[in-house]
Amino acid sequence: MVREEDVKLMSRIAIYEKREGKTQIPINSYYRSDYIRLNVLKTIVYATIAFALLFAIVVVYKLDFILANVLKLDYKRLGIALFTVYAVWVFIYWVIARILFARRYEAARPNILIYNHRLKKLQEEKQKEVVKAKGGVVIDDDFIDF
Repeated sequence: MVREEDVKLMSRIAIYEKREGKTQIPINSYYRSDYIRLNVLKTIVYATIAFALLFAIVVVYKLDFILANVLKLDYKRLGIALFTVYAVWVFIYWVIARILFARRYEAARPNILIYNHRLKKLQEEKQKEVVKAKGGVVIDDDFIDF
């Protein structure tokens, strides 16, 4: 028999899964440090790709200057400057990503705990109905060890 409390509980679970749950439930499969490290690593990869694209655009834009001064440029100083700019670029993205994903994990944690509690409560209610349907006796094979 369908109970009103179970329907309300299932509705709350479904609403969460459809809205915030799409992004928050996958977070539950990671430890906090693993989630942050994985997403920071992704951010660093994307920042490197963005830096390379931006560098390519600047090179194409300044191509006439580069070709005119190809023998006069100090490539060692240029390389050091480029590496320094890249290191600062990645460091800024690293800091922002670390803060952002730590906050995202912490914000999702209470909602996931409520979600898990509701699922457990729904499972317990279902188990109670199974017991009632079987006449009050449940034989569980999990306890039998051969």
